[in-house]
Amino acid sequence: MKIAVLMGGISSEKEVSLRTGQAITKALLTKGYDAFSLILDRDNFVKALMETEYDLAYIALHGEFGEDGRVQGLLDILGKKYTGSGAVESGITMDKDLTKKMLDIHGILSPKTYRNVEEIKKYPVVIKPTTEGSSVGLYICQNDKDVENALRNLQGKEIIIEDFIKGDELTVGVLNGEALGVLRIKPLSGVYDFESKYTKGKTEYEFPAQISETAYKKAMEISEKVHKELKLKGATRSDFILRGEELYFLEVNTSPGMTETSLLPKIATLKNIDFETLVEKIVCSVEK
Repeated sequence: MKIAVLMGGISSEKEVSLRTGQAITKALLTKGYDAFSLILDRDNFVKALMETEYDLAYIALHGEFGEDGRVQGLLDILGKKYTGSGAVESGITMDKDLTKKMLDIHGILSPKTYRNVEEIKKYPVVIKPTTEGSSVGLYICQNDKDVENALRNLQGKEIIIEDFIKGDELTVGVLNGEALGVLRIKPLSGVYDFESKYTKGKTEYEFPAQISETAYKKAMEISEKVHKELKLKGATRSDFILRGEELYFLEVNTSPGMTETSLLPKIATLKNIDFETLVEKIVCSVEK
């Protein structure tokens, strides 16, 4: 089986994707797979997928045209197998607002959402693009002036406005419907932004998370429910804020990062799964 690791892309998360893809390619080669890196950009995106020879696409793309269902739909048309969730499911979960609305039906708690700035009655609030990841374009606003600045910088993008919930930042990895464990994120700056995510030494990670047994178990259960109810496949990662004993769902990532600072590989070690084995398990999760 020849595996093309799709990386790069045309989103704001291109550099992260390249790092993810390179690590995955190395892991697959270590495991003895016939794998190679396929770097995509705006000029070759469709052509490369159509004209390159491969049996399976390992999707290491992030953001728009990577985990939003569009590349998955193209691969479906080409009759190519690929890792992760399908086109429809990827499209839904890429939209944070739509995901929250769907999960609200299943009783999953999330921060209050405002339809527009006029509805904001108290601060702080979070403003972020509905279809970006890696904390790109994330603004924590303390007043009207901060909101104006965020809206100006995010002009032209679909945004979501939420209450800012102060608490412990948690994330849960799920593989093939089974929760692997809970990790607590402790950014030294106090905010888990792009710099904190991808700069060594900027964030401390506690895994397993030292929280109450009840909260730990609940985070695992909700993450499995998110994976199941949204009909996701392969590996996913759900993010939460824990305030007291209340868990607030933030978003689910259907193409989790797999870099040296990424969270899913850390969580997988709680099940004694090393990086190379995790990558192999994701490949093996693709329906034959």
